[in-house]
Amino acid sequence: MKIKTLLAFVLSFGAVFSSLSWGHSAMYKDYFKYDNSNEGLTAAQLRMLSSPASLTDVCTNGSANGYPCNKVDFQAFLPKASMGGGSQNLNDIWGWTDPVTGAEIAIVGRTHGTAFVDVSDPENPVHIGFLPTRGNTSSTWRDIKVYNDHAFIVADANYSAGLQIFDLRILRDTPPNSTLSETSSMSDFGNAHNIAINEDSGFAYIVGSNQCSGGLYMVDVTTPTSPQYAGCFSSDGYTHDTQCVNYAGPDTRYQGKEICVGYNEDTITIVDVTNKSNPVQVSRSGYSGARYTHQGWFLNDDHSQLIMNDELDESNNGTNTTSYIWDVSDLQNPSEIGRYVGPTAAIDHNLYTLNGFVIESNYRAGLRILSSENIANGQLEEVAFFDTIPSSDSAQFSGTWSNYPYFASGNIVMSDIGNGLFIVKPDWDAIGGNPDPDPDPDPDPDPGKYCAAASENGSEEWIANVTVGDFSNDSTGSTYTDFTDQTISMTTGSNDFTFTPGFAGRGYNEHWKAWIDYDGNSEFDRSELVYDSASASQDPASGTIDVPTTASGETRMRIAMRYKDAPDACGTFNYGEVEDYTVSFGKDDTPPKTETFENTNVYDIPDNDSRGVNSPVDSTHAGDADSVEIAVNITHTYIGDLVVDLIHPDGTVYNLHNRYGGSSDNINKNYTVNVGAKSAAGQWELRVRDLARYDLGTIDSWSITFN
Repeated sequence: MKIKTLLAFVLSFGAVFSSLSWGHSAMYKDYFKYDNSNEGLTAAQLRMLSSPASLTDVCTNGSANGYPCNKVDFQAFLPKASMGGGSQNLNDIWGWTDPVTGAEIAIVGRTHGTAFVDVSDPENPVHIGFLPTRGNTSSTWRDIKVYNDHAFIVADANYSAGLQIFDLRILRDTPPNSTLSETSSMSDFGNAHNIAINEDSGFAYIVGSNQCSGGLYMVDVTTPTSPQYAGCFSSDGYTHDTQCVNYAGPDTRYQGKEICVGYNEDTITIVDVTNKSNPVQVSRSGYSGARYTHQGWFLNDDHSQLIMNDELDESNNGTNTTSYIWDVSDLQNPSEIGRYVGPTAAIDHNLYTLNGFVIESNYRAGLRILSSENIANGQLEEVAFFDTIPSSDSAQFSGTWSNYPYFASGNIVMSDIGNGLFIVKPDWDAIGGNPDPDPDPDPDPDPGKYCAAASENGSEEWIANVTVGDFSNDSTGSTYTDFTDQTISMTTGSNDFTFTPGFAGRGYNEHWKAWIDYDGNSEFDRSELVYDSASASQDPASGTIDVPTTASGETRMRIAMRYKDAPDACGTFNYGEVEDYTVSFGKDDTPPKTETFENTNVYDIPDNDSRGVNSPVDSTHAGDADSVEIAVNITHTYIGDLVVDLIHPDGTVYNLHNRYGGSSDNINKNYTVNVGAKSAAGQWELRVRDLARYDLGTIDSWSITFN
């Protein structure tokens, strides 16, 4: 290149990047339009052309049940017609693990709503129910995240959507193929492209909405059923996607602060959102060849590096799938340190990270797993894949939209837009260079031995104390400790516990699990998981373990604490500790304590007023509410005008009476409400609303009884 030409290029390049310092990004279209043309032969058609002996769900010779693969096994496929939404296409996907039952639930976005699928048995997924979108209108884009056992759902191109909230615990008692109803909602905004939740802070970040110039619209969801607007960042305009964290990286200026990384169509924009009323832009960084800055994820909790994708560079620039690698150790001056160019021309979409691997969903090229072993040198390497469109890797918008890789089972769920839900499982032994020489291990292991479990490093964080009922044991740092010479006495029924972490320096977020070998077969089965914290936290884990009445004698209890990610009952993991104890079971002969709390004050019910009137009752009953009895005494001349609700202290609403009874007088009735594992203590309320004119009445009294 001639010097004059080179100088002109440098000046031009510098002008582009200097304009990015604090500019306001334009709002572009992402040009997504579903296009399944020229996909070629499907997996089903390829299976017909194959010999039966060559068909296997295990990835063998580059194929699993007809799908191209490398070190990723096929588990199951659930077509879109079997998920409650007929022919509706799929979009985003997320997951939830029930902390009580251990069930793994795939939450699948669709154009007209959201499907919930139990994938605990990955070879036999069960569609539990379908939640229609608000307003029953269609949206190509739907996004879901989970916090505190609630799903939070937004939709784009649907101006009445707002925030839809669903209590996932309802799924425990829901029969298959049910139609579900939302638990709560928020209508402060309409359409939204995406939602991110920082589970460590309890704040949700709505992006691409019709509020806040499409930027970070901040919502406090610490009480999931009562979301509250918290703040707005609009200085850089439209944000397509974001990840928000409590920053624990090397930039000391921001350690302990809440940071959002926004993918803003033409830049990566980092914002300090610690003060929700005054968020501050930290940096705004562009890159050469940018076409649509789409989405990205931190590599790990060190928050030093991130990987991002550009949704239109493949189709517009003619490149193969490209992943951009960034050094963000200096939040004010991020720098691109490399690019990984994949083997296909497919468009990339969503990516996540897990244990040093990058898990990408690349439309027609399917699931792609990249190793970050050499990321410090700006390099990634593909080590595994599973392709749901066998005969085409072209740069067109069909195939996999997204994936959820965080189930403790190791299974990954994927949403294929036009086909359905895929469940696959990477062979991590083979990916790590240690292929299993015996893929069908002895199904009858020595019943006298428990599997080994330990961390690789217990010097930075460990299990410092285990308290169950009257039992308490302190311990110091170790990767595994055998405390089976100590016996924890437990009763059938509810047993209170607290597990406390210990740290050598600053605290880390820890994920806890506990198992009890009830059947005494020296294995910790899925059904024997008695506690799962569901998310990671620096705080002690506490709650109750419910021991079934069939439990007797003595057996083993295993407690595992792992840094950030969910531990398994067997095997090794990076940081934390595993402890084993002996447990013995006795019967709890204490009769249940019945307590009644009431309010006998008289409250006037305002006529034709949707706000109504609330009558409070303060409960000091200990433990869970479970099933409660509500006695209501209302004087009113037309009960068909009334809506009567019971409101739990956390804001959850249970409807008792909904405008039936016509012109009948008065409500003097008892109701039974199954509240479940929610706390019984706190202020409960009876809310009565009169939604028509002319008739008047009063709340004379009401009571709540705990059994």
